[in-house]
Amino acid sequence: MHPADGGIETILDGLHSEDAGSSWRSFLISYSDLIYTVTQTFERDPDRAGDCFLFICEKLADQDYRRLRAFRPNGKARFSTWLRAVARNLCLDWHRARFGRRQVFRSIAALGAFEQQIFALVFQRRLSPEEAWNNLAPSFPGISFAQFEAECAKLRGLLTSRQLWLLSTANVKSQSLEDDQEFGSAVELTDPAPDPEALAVLHQTHIMVSRALHNLDAGSQLLLRLRYSGGLGLQEIAKLVGLKDAQTVDRRIRTALEQVRENLGIATSSIGKSKAASVYRG
Repeated sequence: MHPADGGIETILDGLHSEDAGSSWRSFLISYSDLIYTVTQTFERDPDRAGDCFLFICEKLADQDYRRLRAFRPNGKARFSTWLRAVARNLCLDWHRARFGRRQVFRSIAALGAFEQQIFALVFQRRLSPEEAWNNLAPSFPGISFAQFEAECAKLRGLLTSRQLWLLSTANVKSQSLEDDQEFGSAVELTDPAPDPEALAVLHQTHIMVSRALHNLDAGSQLLLRLRYSGGLGLQEIAKLVGLKDAQTVDRRIRTALEQVRENLGIATSSIGKSKAASVYRG
């Protein structure tokens, strides 16, 4: 169970009250990471993932939080499982609105929702079977990896060689080595990875910053997460969490970063976007 699932009834009850905005912020504090994780399975580009995340949140807040209030705590599904499915469907809506609806082969269109999701992840988005299974497993906990592989094989058998070729060449950007280098030029390649000592320092720094961030109150953590992990603008965050304006968000983020510096015992150096983003993204 998601750690916040136990308190979801209180949040949902609050969405029916006059103080719905406070319950909405509690929801974002508890579930923004889950939603952003779903967006990253559809969009690996950070900017587009942030746009998709914002779209999902706006849709969840539409019509006085109609979608969230439709959940029934006494039903069979856990809230976190239900929310993943809703977020996944909204990701598809965002993608269709931005890039247009992809044509689905007739042999695939006649299948159920589970098989179509496998098709979208494995054959259209070209995730590995392990990645696709990990993405779908929370919504289909009874499906083993062996069963998932069997479904992939079954789908592949439904596709013609031409359809497989069309899928393999769709939206592929290939570039030869000669496009990047002059003919006959000698290029010395160096390993860009940090040495073991530098890796150890980076790891220790990550731990220290993570602890400092987790010492903040939940509201401040949410603002930093939306700003640096979600990549949202100040005005977008203000609208999302119900703050007055972008200046208020900026002021609170600066205050939160100053608290992080104090927790780390750093008086002068700054904790920037890359540090916060790296911690929230793991």
